[in-house]
Amino acid sequence: MQYDIEDHPDLRDAAWLRAANRRAKREIRGQRRQALLRRHSGKIVAAIALAVTGAVLFGLYRAGTFDGVSLPQVTLPQVTLPTTVAPYQGVNVEKPFAGTPAEQWADGEKGIVAPDQDPEYAASYEAVRKALITGHVDPRVIADHDMEPFVAPLAPAQQGPWRNEPGGTAITRLKKGTKLLPNGIKVDGRMWPGRDEYGRPVVHTSYRFAYAFDPGDKKTLLDQYEIVALQRADVDYQLTADGFWITKSDGFWYSMACKSLKEGFLAPMFVEKRPLPTGVTKDDFRKPEEWFAPDAKMSAANCE
Repeated sequence: MQYDIEDHPDLRDAAWLRAANRRAKREIRGQRRQALLRRHSGKIVAAIALAVTGAVLFGLYRAGTFDGVSLPQVTLPQVTLPTTVAPYQGVNVEKPFAGTPAEQWADGEKGIVAPDQDPEYAASYEAVRKALITGHVDPRVIADHDMEPFVAPLAPAQQGPWRNEPGGTAITRLKKGTKLLPNGIKVDGRMWPGRDEYGRPVVHTSYRFAYAFDPGDKKTLLDQYEIVALQRADVDYQLTADGFWITKSDGFWYSMACKSLKEGFLAPMFVEKRPLPTGVTKDDFRKPEEWFAPDAKMSAANCE
């Protein structure tokens, strides 16, 4: 008996279709959470659908179930395939911040400047600037995890805790095994003068640090944000007769690997597979530019 392809019994079997659907859903769950919540979701589903269809047809062909089946003749257009393949697809490693809000930010420490030359705050501004550069840009701290350059200028009472249990947004520590791309740090933010409850000078800061990571042998990624991670740091500093103090630390992280962050380290999304969220919050639908904005509301890291 001959069958039209759409009437073939194997393709009408309900149990088989349910199994195919389950396989497709498992594939979808394997895609990265951030890419799914943005514009690439349609592409992912289409690719999975094509893969499942291709597997079905190939299996039927191998089983000989197409014997005697008449298929329409299709004339395919002539296609010229490229002779070279781009080294990376989905991300721009030559301009890693391209298309992100950090693209126009300053490079590294150039983004950290004092607001004025007020003599009352001059020494504090310089101490704060050094602390920000050391804590977020200096490779000894962020890559090698050597805390001494950051700890040494602090008041003696703060040195022990920061040396033994570093954390929070006053510093950045990259996950071991990750590597930044050349010129892979962009910075934007500001510092401004203030006073504490006793009228003593304090310097408030609010900075955003974007890090672009080398994807290495991961040649195909879905989105530029898979290699760019953001750290927001709102920190207060105070220079007193007793030394240099960190008096407040607040902030958040965005577009990063969640397991690494829970361990105290910043890493790009591509180092971990991210499942679909079991519950979705309003923050999951914030656009990247909302997270990168200078007035972005404080929020928990965008992890489950």
